[in-house]
Amino acid sequence: MAGGRVSDIVSMTEAGVDLVFNRAAKMPRRKYYSQIVWEMQQKKRTGNYHTMGDLGPAEEKTEADIITFDRVQENYETNITSTTKSKGVEASLEQLEYDLERVVESRFGAGLMRVMQTYKEKVCANLYNDAFTTTGADGVYQIDDDHPLQNSALENDNLATGALTPDNLIAAKNKFNMIYDQAGDFFDTEPTHLLINKNKLFTALMILESQLMAMELSNNKNVVEDAMPLKIVVNPYIDYTVATGVSPWFLLDRTLTDAGAVLQKKRGMWLKTWWENNNQVFRGAALEMYGAGIISPGYGIVGSSGV
Repeated sequence: MAGGRVSDIVSMTEAGVDLVFNRAAKMPRRKYYSQIVWEMQQKKRTGNYHTMGDLGPAEEKTEADIITFDRVQENYETNITSTTKSKGVEASLEQLEYDLERVVESRFGAGLMRVMQTYKEKVCANLYNDAFTTTGADGVYQIDDDHPLQNSALENDNLATGALTPDNLIAAKNKFNMIYDQAGDFFDTEPTHLLINKNKLFTALMILESQLMAMELSNNKNVVEDAMPLKIVVNPYIDYTVATGVSPWFLLDRTLTDAGAVLQKKRGMWLKTWWENNNQVFRGAALEMYGAGIISPGYGIVGSSGV
């Protein structure tokens, strides 16, 4: 019976890694980030996003008078730069010789895909977690009470306060009623989704689906459910402090495609493999190019840090 050769292991490994990686890439898996970001394809390394609502108000035109033309203003332009994210794994010749299938499957397949997606999940969720301390294109924190407008003395306020309670949820919803365009005119926006950590799911269900007002002893009808039909989005990567139960929460208007959190995709995930001939170690690296950011600060998101 013919024996195996080292060259056979090399060939089997290269073919096996490609097969396993491609199979793992096609496997269905839950993507939390897809519910909280707008995914945009961008060929350039850096994408430029202008603040929405930057046109001045319409006006009556007197006969023979000139028409007022507005130009795109770049005062509040958000720039998102795509960078390369990667993870490398390796296996020795001996590991592959004795357990080829298990090593390839565990290191170059589902395991590699999992850590790459976990990193992306954190990047997207941290757009929200860090929005209270990250400065946006308009010069204030992305979630703040004083977003300046280009052509008005008014300000947009998308900072809610307190834990997730019926009163705080109503107050946060009402902030959407006081959102203006850059000229200070009413901007039609309503929350469509409530974004929370998984540990706050039952609190959210009590508030939104109880027949009576939650968290109080009265027999008042729960008007939150009727007046504010929200889809609950749970995300385990939203911050949660176990000791105190403090967790940020967010109301999103997911009808606004030009505002909110953006995942800018430059190139999808691919695998690069090679042999280190000096010590006979097989290596593989998964790579992906993307960037993330919040565009049109003051629009599309109202958030509370939970305190």
